[in-house]
Amino acid sequence: MFPPRPPGVTLAGVFRGRYQPYLPYLKGSRSLLALSLFAAVVFAAANAFGLPFLMGKVLPAVFGDEAARTAPLLSWPAWLGGGPLLVLPRGHELAFAIAFLPGVMLVRGLGEFFSTYLLNLAGLRVIEAVRRDVFGRLQQLHLGFFGKIPVGDLLARLINDANAVRLVLVDVSNDLIVQPLTLLFAFLYVVWVCFSHDNGYWFLASLLVVPAAVLLVRGVARRIQHRTRQGLASASDLNGIAVENLQSAREIRAYGLQEREGARFNQASQEGLRLQGKLVRYEKALSPLVEMTAALGIAAAIGVGAANGFTLNELLSLIVAFYFAYGPVKRLGNVSSRLSMARPALDRLEEVLRAPIEVADAADARALGRVRGEIALEGVTFAYGDEPVLRDVSLAIPAGQSVALVGPSGAGKSTFVNLIPRFFDPRQGVIRIDGADLRSVRQADLRANIALVSQEPVLFNESILENIRLGRPGATDAEVREAARQAGALGFIESLPEGFLTKVGERGGRLSGGQRQRVSIARAGLKDAPVLILDEATSALDTDTERGIQQSLALLMKGRTTLIVAHRFSTIRDVDRVLVFDAGRIVADGTREEAYASSELFRRLWDNQAKGLA
Repeated sequence: MFPPRPPGVTLAGVFRGRYQPYLPYLKGSRSLLALSLFAAVVFAAANAFGLPFLMGKVLPAVFGDEAARTAPLLSWPAWLGGGPLLVLPRGHELAFAIAFLPGVMLVRGLGEFFSTYLLNLAGLRVIEAVRRDVFGRLQQLHLGFFGKIPVGDLLARLINDANAVRLVLVDVSNDLIVQPLTLLFAFLYVVWVCFSHDNGYWFLASLLVVPAAVLLVRGVARRIQHRTRQGLASASDLNGIAVENLQSAREIRAYGLQEREGARFNQASQEGLRLQGKLVRYEKALSPLVEMTAALGIAAAIGVGAANGFTLNELLSLIVAFYFAYGPVKRLGNVSSRLSMARPALDRLEEVLRAPIEVADAADARALGRVRGEIALEGVTFAYGDEPVLRDVSLAIPAGQSVALVGPSGAGKSTFVNLIPRFFDPRQGVIRIDGADLRSVRQADLRANIALVSQEPVLFNESILENIRLGRPGATDAEVREAARQAGALGFIESLPEGFLTKVGERGGRLSGGQRQRVSIARAGLKDAPVLILDEATSALDTDTERGIQQSLALLMKGRTTLIVAHRFSTIRDVDRVLVFDAGRIVADGTREEAYASSELFRRLWDNQAKGLA
């Protein structure tokens, strides 16, 4: 855990170890931060020194007697000669006093504006960089990672939790420099006045109330961190429910689940409200507690000052300076609470940023050109958890062969085809393409040789033209059109008002299932990869649509090594080879007729479907 340490926290301490990995995010904003900190120092000086000086020196001199008006407002130290450093301008004393306060406030205001503006500008850059890195990391993580953390939770980390880095690197670092300086200016003024007065050291003793404020801050900060962690988890749950609901609008209405979903959302929202209420209670209690401690210190200072012969003007200026000394204490207390609030968010971000990239290119990974499409597995075993999904699978698939993968659900078919593009690596064994171990070649080159058509084709909210062109980004419009024609998609595309420029909507929601599948087939055809994976590509379609798409798939399969995961056996009548999976093993391997004759499992599955079709 990262312990909150308000006034004792140092900039080096904050960024040592725990936050050091985030320092590179400041590189692009160093000039902005430097200017911001300079402006903050100007603000701190005007705030903590200017106003007490006005009350303790300028106004008493202007409204005092002749001796007071001619006396220097500031003098050099005795060891530097002791001469006057600042005096009232003769004949313009009142004008100087009148102009002093607006001048101080102008300097203070400009310092505050430029400090906060430049700081927030730097903060926006930091957020953008963090989100870019988190999103980039998500693109590299293996598919199993997305089964562990809900999409809504990942979205909350990407959008909301990235603010925590800005909070620590920008806001906190600014306060850890500016607030101690403000405290220093105020303290120097107090020391300067006190040591120029007999028994002034008794007044300084009233500053001992500061440790009490520190203890209060530490206690509240611990509670804030605990409540923040709970609040982030609750917000992720709420976000997950909302994403799940919006992605399932059709099913929710079909089953009349609106009230149930509303109750789930309300319950999660109420829990979030309860936790946020507790967090706000602790967060907002911090300022009054420090204020009350400051009031006790000021009251003690008044008593000490009155007992030791301080004049009213001296006492008023000291009280103002003393009050400004407590402002930084309060801000540094807020630093501790903000660090406590940021810590859980940083932990959640780091779960993504530090997640192992289980499928990564080897340091010496070599380039892979266009392959013939020969695939070989040697003793391959794979498991998502402890229980193997594939067990000691060995086989060879010649280039250009079409292979159907059949068997009951959970037998290992989809896992088998997910290993070929190297979405996962086997726990044991080797997978080769054209004799090359998949782990010895670059992933981008490997996947450039593989086209995928899945059961639920993913289309992006772009035009049909761009969705097809994803298969080969450099393809011309004519090549895209030819791919659509071969996929049987040209007719419906040209019937649309905007043709190829039609936006398909989120996940292709403006197109029918068959239309989405044809666009997906056109994309795979445009890619022209030597290896084709059809993962239950027609199982979600009606019979008539499936029959039409089968013709497009037959054209697409020609001359390619094709792996077909099929539950509908109508899609595998003309394949060269059938692999029958059962409990992670291949229990039959041969032509369809050979598999039917040798495998009771395949025979039962085939006969059941034939009866169903009849």
